Amino acid sequence: MPPTPVPPPLRALDAENVLGDLLAVSMTGIIYYKPIYDPAGSGEIVDFTFVYLNPAAQRMMRMPEVPTLTHNQQWPHSRQQGTFGFHVDAYVSGEPREYNINYQLDGYDNYYRLAARRAGDGLWVSFTDTADQPRSPVEVALREAQAAEKAARAEAEIQRQRFYEMLMQLPAQVAVHEGPDQVVAFVNPSYRRAANGRELLGQPMRAVWPELAEHGVLDILERVYRTGESFKATGFPLQVDFQRTGQLEQAYYDCFFLALHDAQGQVTGVLDFSYDVTDAVRARQQVERLNQELETRVQERTAALQESEARFRILADVAPNQVWAVNPDGTIRYANQAFLDFVGVSLEQYVTTGWAAYMTPEEWQRAQTTLEAAIRTRAPYVLEHRMRRHDGQYRWLLAQGAPSFYPNGDLYGYVGSAIDITELKQANERLTRTNQDLDNFVYAASHDLKQPVNNLAGLFEELRRSVTFLDPAEQELLVPLIQDALQQLGLTIDDLAALGQAQQISEASLSEEVPLVDLMEEVVNTLEPQVRAARARITVDFAARPTVAFARANLRTILLNLLSNSLKYADPARPARIHVSVWVEEGQPVLVVQDNGLGFDAEKHGDELFHLFRRLHTHTSGSGVGLYLVNRIVQAHGGSISVASQPGQGATFRVRLGRP
Repeated sequence: MPPTPVPPPLRALDAENVLGDLLAVSMTGIIYYKPIYDPAGSGEIVDFTFVYLNPAAQRMMRMPEVPTLTHNQQWPHSRQQGTFGFHVDAYVSGEPREYNINYQLDGYDNYYRLAARRAGDGLWVSFTDTADQPRSPVEVALREAQAAEKAARAEAEIQRQRFYEMLMQLPAQVAVHEGPDQVVAFVNPSYRRAANGRELLGQPMRAVWPELAEHGVLDILERVYRTGESFKATGFPLQVDFQRTGQLEQAYYDCFFLALHDAQGQVTGVLDFSYDVTDAVRARQQVERLNQELETRVQERTAALQESEARFRILADVAPNQVWAVNPDGTIRYANQAFLDFVGVSLEQYVTTGWAAYMTPEEWQRAQTTLEAAIRTRAPYVLEHRMRRHDGQYRWLLAQGAPSFYPNGDLYGYVGSAIDITELKQANERLTRTNQDLDNFVYAASHDLKQPVNNLAGLFEELRRSVTFLDPAEQELLVPLIQDALQQLGLTIDDLAALGQAQQISEASLSEEVPLVDLMEEVVNTLEPQVRAARARITVDFAARPTVAFARANLRTILLNLLSNSLKYADPARPARIHVSVWVEEGQPVLVVQDNGLGFDAEKHGDELFHLFRRLHTHTSGSGVGLYLVNRIVQAHGGSISVASQPGQGATFRVRLGRP
């Protein structure tokens, strides 16, 4: 290592090199400065130049022995931290000075202890750091406090920046007014857009928005600044010249004015947080106007309904039929004079007692349940029920009603009429008994005639074997005619017997789950001769409903007659093809029998096809009872039957099997 140069003031000791050696081995950093004065001649020290650094100073400061930089260039924050001022004071005063500092800038982070003293025109500075030493509790606490303060300042700066960014992005209009004149110090973009080119920053509010003075807004801001009390308003009405044309526009704002305070608690300004709610207020006002108009119309409509109801009561009271009206909850609203005469009480009494006083409990429950169901579904109300007349006699009434509604769609109630159908019910009962007597007669007659016809057929066969015709031609003519007549008579009696039996058991028969494949096999076996004769191929599809709930005997009769019909009227020019299937429509099974037979004009003759003794083809034997019997059975089970057919294109019968 080259010998350490010794500054000129130390040359008196050069003889023994004591000072140079001492500085070289010292563990304390030593710096020798020369002051730099203001070039303008003010005599002010503006910096220091380095003359000498001993090895310890070079190591601790990470600097060469004679740096090319000045003191303030090496430590730009020296003025801010106070170290430069310490150096100047020590040089100017000529007195020894000490200074302790935790320097954490310009790449340094350590606790330094400095001692300075002027020597001639230079300044000696001795310093130590704690980089190589355990820090004292005070130093540790100081550093931790300084680090915490630094972190807190950084976090505060981050939060301030985030808050600033949030204010800048808010759709609300945000501004800060400072001082008693409410000078604009900050505005966000939303506020600037609303200002539409007005000069804002540095301007008092009365100059920016002079029109707000008439609405008291400026006075409110000044009161918040003066008292420190916040102000909040919703839908605050304003008239503002937004377009700067001299024309005021109506606007509405939700606004919040908050007093801002300094560290000593003194009010320094006001935070203005406002949101334009003009569209929402106008929409609400429009809804209120519409509601008012609607309420007015409802009131007018209600008055009209009341007037209409008054006229209705006047007309209803002179009507010969019974007229009634009920509320949406089923309670009685009105009954006309004919109804009141029927029950023999006043309207007030009838409304008070209700229906229950004039019906048996069972009849009232049925009527009430039917009415509640109609009200619930807004469906027409129809019911036959008995009601006690003023003389104590129960009479049959047919009551029918329809829903009535308010203009807004709410149910007003049910209005209807009732007619006395007692005599009609009695006539129907007599007709039903007559029909039943006829059914019994048909059944009895067919049963009683069957044996005589069988006897007649037997006698004819006996005569044919024992009697010889003198004229063979006469025998060939008469015998077939008599045989055909006896056969046709037997078939007719069999059909009548089946018809009578079906009419007697159709209502009484109990439903059961009938396997369709098994029943179909039984029917086809019964018709086996006809199947062979028609060269028929019969296919089935019961995948949609393998079983149906029906009276088995009646379902067998339906299938037997429909298949027999298809075989009987098969086209002799081609083999018969019959397809039987069951489908489900609206939850109800539908039996379909389709063939490729002779067919007929269904549009012309479809309705008469199911009449008793009606036949459309006469080339085969038959009585015209089969389809009538099928239709009668289906109707008795709540179902229906229809047919689609054209001449030469076969026929398709669709049987809705009805309720189980």
